[in-house]
Amino acid sequence: MLSRSKSEYEDLSNKFRLTSFDYHKQYSHFYAHRLREMTSLLLPLAEEHWSNKYAVKKLCDLHEEQTETCIIIGTIYKHQAHKPSILREISEENQLAPQPPREHYADLEDKLILEDELQRVRLYGKVDGRFMSTGVVCAVLGSIEEDGRFDVEEILYYEAGPQKPLSNKGYNRKLVLLSGINCTGADDYIDELNLFQHWLCGNVFGKQNSQIVRVIVAGNSVGKATEESQTTSLQPRNNDNNGAVKAICAIDGWFASWSKSVSIDIMPGAHDPANFMLPQQPFHPFMFPKASKSTSFRSVPNPYAFSLDNNQFVGCSGQNINDLLRCTMIEKPLEALRSTLVWGHLAPTAPDTLACYPYVDTDPLILQECPHVYFAGNCDVFETDLHKGSKKQTTRLICIPNFSKTQSIAVVDLDTLDCKEIKFKTDK
Repeated sequence: MLSRSKSEYEDLSNKFRLTSFDYHKQYSHFYAHRLREMTSLLLPLAEEHWSNKYAVKKLCDLHEEQTETCIIIGTIYKHQAHKPSILREISEENQLAPQPPREHYADLEDKLILEDELQRVRLYGKVDGRFMSTGVVCAVLGSIEEDGRFDVEEILYYEAGPQKPLSNKGYNRKLVLLSGINCTGADDYIDELNLFQHWLCGNVFGKQNSQIVRVIVAGNSVGKATEESQTTSLQPRNNDNNGAVKAICAIDGWFASWSKSVSIDIMPGAHDPANFMLPQQPFHPFMFPKASKSTSFRSVPNPYAFSLDNNQFVGCSGQNINDLLRCTMIEKPLEALRSTLVWGHLAPTAPDTLACYPYVDTDPLILQECPHVYFAGNCDVFETDLHKGSKKQTTRLICIPNFSKTQSIAVVDLDTLDCKEIKFKTDK
């Protein structure tokens, strides 16, 4: 048995675990709490950033005859004509004004509106609606114009809050990130998974893999047994039951083998047999009967937050990034991931176009503290960058490649935050 480096682990995901299941609430409570909480976080930043030179006002205090510059804190609403609409679906069912479905909703004609508790105002000026989404809370500096629009001079985001110093233990420790195994019960990439298992257990490249302290599987462990038509994030997936059972049995065997050698955390994803709404809850132990016998195996929620030696890690299985790409003109998953970090929210498009539990008095998706590593699973290709925040925060951004497409994983050095891709492709 390979002797591994040790790392102190702490699960920080309790806020994503549901203790009640009340789906009768309206989402207005969720948006109201997000605005209240983000306002309390943004207000001191705005006063510091603009040196208390400008008054912070509510939209109801603005009048067209007043032209002084002021600060408004509110939630962005992006009016998009091509966004999925239940009213449009009903009209199509009745053969009224049918419209072809769109994979992307963003358009140059989209309008940005800022809302607070009472009113809303149209934004223009130094704000680019192409790269903004509904649900973002921000502070804007500007003035009201005669036509009732708000002329934006500058915009301020929370930027994921403060960050603890990076803990450097002085010896190599590595974290493995993979996603999108998409097992269907057939011999899915069995040679590549075997090679990965040998590498993980130290049978390839000697004992250098003893530096691996943990493996995170970021969603979509179970794939679709058959090809299905493309669905939007508002439409639940319909997995074939027999195929799902075979896939779970197969992936359970892999997880059981891996957990004998290293600690492994399994997140649910869009294709997995789990609840559809974010946050997705951990798999029941009965889902993986073989792997669950090991104390090194853990089912965790999506999103997932944890710490290793006091370094903070946060990540999702990719639904938040995919939905943001649909709603904006952001082209790369890495830039979408960076945007959510800057905005200080894991999934601003939830619950507008991304299904989410109807919280009443909390929003667990707000990034209260800036993580050292922030990742998204199930991306088409591996991408990474070291993001520098305005408050000297440093965050390693990682787009984890889809294993079924790339046969590759991401490996992070916990001391330096360096990240690299390792491929396990075999010639067949």
